[in-house]
Amino acid sequence: MIDRIKVRLFIGILFFGLISSISAQNEILHEADSLFSQQKYTQAFQRYEQLHSEGHASQAMLLKMAFIQDGLGNHSDALYYLDLYYKESADRAVVGKIETIAEENELRGYQYNDINYFLALLSKYRAHFTLVLLALVIVLLVYIIKKTRAGERPVAAGIIQVILIAGLFAVVNLASAEKGIITEDYTLLRSGPSAGAEPIEILAKGHKVKILEKGEVWTKVVWDGNEVFVRNGRLKII
Repeated sequence: MIDRIKVRLFIGILFFGLISSISAQNEILHEADSLFSQQKYTQAFQRYEQLHSEGHASQAMLLKMAFIQDGLGNHSDALYYLDLYYKESADRAVVGKIETIAEENELRGYQYNDINYFLALLSKYRAHFTLVLLALVIVLLVYIIKKTRAGERPVAAGIIQVILIAGLFAVVNLASAEKGIITEDYTLLRSGPSAGAEPIEILAKGHKVKILEKGEVWTKVVWDGNEVFVRNGRLKII
């Protein structure tokens, strides 16, 4: 009896905390939207950034954050939020704006094609694709086990199972490929993860790179087809 009371009390506290958190988020969002409509963009961005840092950014919010940063002339931040929006929405309508900002500032890494669009769709619907493929793998596995126990050899089912597992692996790994945007001017790329490694090139802020591996201090990225290293503090992951 006492244990049941404790469990109910614990659930009640969790529920109350969740409701309070959602209420606080909605209040901040309402305040930010009100400031945005009043064209108080700097104050609005501060509220949006608070929500974003807590993992509560909506697609509409990302567009507003990009709009504010673009208006302030912060092209690297504008591209960061636009790219986040594209990754979340797979909305091709925003690609033109991204390419325009990149071209005007002579920035590289913003070429978009059907493959990029496909990866954006994978990123947007990755959870759905993963669950469907996982369910199919489990159902087919049960079918194969039953057939095997009955003395049959379900060759076709086995081939399909291999294809499904390969597809599941591809969805998880392709959709999770990360990109990053250089956030500081005069960012030095080096040949190794050390301040003493050979300098390769100096980049302006705003260039986008493919991330291979993230360490505590250095991140391995691809630039001009070569594997190089950049300090974590000069890179913002998309």
